[in-house]
Amino acid sequence: MADPRPAAHVHRVRVRPVDCDRQGIVHASRYPVFFEAAMVETLRSLLGSYKELEKHGIDFVMAETSIRYLSPARFDDLLRIGVRVRTLGTTTLTMGFDADVDGTPVATGWNRYVSFGTPELRSTPIPEDFRKLFQPRRPTTRPASPAASRSASRAVERSANR
Repeated sequence: MADPRPAAHVHRVRVRPVDCDRQGIVHASRYPVFFEAAMVETLRSLLGSYKELEKHGIDFVMAETSIRYLSPARFDDLLRIGVRVRTLGTTTLTMGFDADVDGTPVATGWNRYVSFGTPELRSTPIPEDFRKLFQPRRPTTRPASPAASRSASRAVERSANR
């Protein structure tokens, strides 16, 4: 089932012939590739470049993955992959993926990544600056302008006087 929270990033990919099996349906082995590309593009949107991680001496290594196939996608379909942070641990980051074609869910899954220190090649805490970027964003509500509030009050008064 798709995660109801808003996606942190949306990645789109056009299905190519190489992505399909003999029946013209996206092969199950392609979704991990699509999800990995979506993860990299999400990091690019948050950090400006994946190289920002490398500059800080860390990299993300995939430790676990899970995919559930819901409906077939076919050659030339445009996959829309919503990406969100599911969990954020001290050294781990789990990203969720919901893929659809024209609003029809085709696959859902998640990848758990471990933050690795590149010089020492072992798990290392995710730096605080990056942790802040991965925190789920809360919807912001803007106070209504005084003009909008007056307009809404007049509309309520009119409907009450009818």
